Amino acid sequence: MDDSAPRRTVPIKLAVPQERRGDLHQTKTQFLHCTNCTSEWAWRYDDYCITSKNKAENALYDELREETNLTANLVQKGIRRAIEAVDAGVEKLKKGEKTSQPKFDS
Repeated sequence: MDDSAPRRTVPIKLAVPQERRGDLHQTKTQFLHCTNCTSEWAWRYDDYCITSKNKAENALYDELREETNLTANLVQKGIRRAIEAVDAGVEKLKKGEKTSQPKFDS
C-alpha cells in the first residue's frame, strides 16, 4: 500500500450475539483501565511527563496483563494510546497552551 494514499475509514456494523455483549463491554472497560492507568503513571506535573512508549510498556505491561483478561496486543495498544495522548499534551504545554492529564472514557 502506498503510504501517501489517503486513508478512509469505513464504519462496519458489528453483529454481537446478545449473550456475548457483556464480554465486549468487559473488554472495553479493561482496555480503558489500561489507558487511564498509563495516563496517570505518565502524566507528572511535579517532575516531567513520560512520553516513551518503551518505558511505559516496561513499567506497566506485566501489571496490566495480570489485572485484566486482555490479550497482550490490547494491553500494548492501551499503553500506546495513552502515551500518544500524553505526548500530545506535552506538545501543547511546550506551546504555552493549557491542557490536562488525558482521561479515557471511550
